[in-house]
Amino acid sequence: MPEVRLSELLRLKTSVREELASRLDRKERKEALNDGHAHREPRPCGLTVHPGRGCTYACIYCYVEDMGVPRRPEPSRLSGLQLAYAIASNPYTLLGKGGTFLAFGSVTEPFLPAIKERTLEYLEAVSHYLGNPTQFSTKAYLSEEDAEKIWSLDPSVSALVTIPALRWAERIEPKAPPPELRFRTLSNLLQRGIHASLFLRPLIPGVSEEDGPLILERAASLGVRGVVLGALRVTRRILRELEAVGLGGLADRMIREPKSPTDQVPLNTGDLKRMLSSRARALGLKVFPSACSANVDAHDLGCHMCNMGPCNGPLPDYDPEEIEQALRGLGIEARIIPKDRKILALVKGGSKRMRRVRHLVSTATKRLVTVRQIR
Repeated sequence: MPEVRLSELLRLKTSVREELASRLDRKERKEALNDGHAHREPRPCGLTVHPGRGCTYACIYCYVEDMGVPRRPEPSRLSGLQLAYAIASNPYTLLGKGGTFLAFGSVTEPFLPAIKERTLEYLEAVSHYLGNPTQFSTKAYLSEEDAEKIWSLDPSVSALVTIPALRWAERIEPKAPPPELRFRTLSNLLQRGIHASLFLRPLIPGVSEEDGPLILERAASLGVRGVVLGALRVTRRILRELEAVGLGGLADRMIREPKSPTDQVPLNTGDLKRMLSSRARALGLKVFPSACSANVDAHDLGCHMCNMGPCNGPLPDYDPEEIEQALRGLGIEARIIPKDRKILALVKGGSKRMRRVRHLVSTATKRLVTVRQIR
């Protein structure tokens, strides 16, 4: 593998940021820099990109309502250029194919009618200006024309199509497109050459045992090559609503008691995951350990940034001294110590500098980085 150079990645980031700044006026730059995309820390799976907020699908297992996000969808106020500028200004991000993973979704369905144009605008801006490995998850019906448009904006994008239920779909996803339309979405994306994977999420006891194998078989028959199996997190409200449609006994699977009405508690669904993983492999499907692993696969990368990996191919080579020198250019003194597939970073400074080193070094090297403070 070619050697990754943090200094070059930082120079790329500065160059792109300056170009984008020149295309925006002062008010637009200020608005972008005040947006969460400009300062929010990436999660282990990357930086979530929000083309909007809210969702009308009313899936009863969805946690967005408990986060205070209104159901009425509203597109983000930032333009595509502003979004790209915000991401390029984020102190924790890197740009390019070896940069920070980006994931569209989380607090909205990105292809709702009210959000769709903003999503496409963001995909275009990210692909054209940033070049980061990008992924979106959806339950929407995407036509052949939609697939063509998405491919034209970012042919290497990773698509996740969420289908957690068949017989139970009307009860737990009352306003979402039916599973049959989502299988057509998978087919349309695949036929256009887009890396599309099944998102069998969430795994719901009482649903996944029956529907899960059938969903996997249908997806495999369409030519899907991989699946992400995702756990269910419940709040007290979600638990009540699932029980109301006939899914009892879920409280017994909670790994702990909720700390508050909005606390999201994962259910222990290890048995379902093992069963469905075995079935998926028997069908010739890759079982991705997380959503970002599908993004890694789509962009032909290797990654070991978390304990769920390593994922996919080999990791890039790196020079500890080059990384130390690049960090000094940011005013950060650090010592980089290789630990096989991991890295220990000894950093002078407070928690903000430590977090920045962890994100930058981990993203550049695609390795798990442990940070310790030194004086």
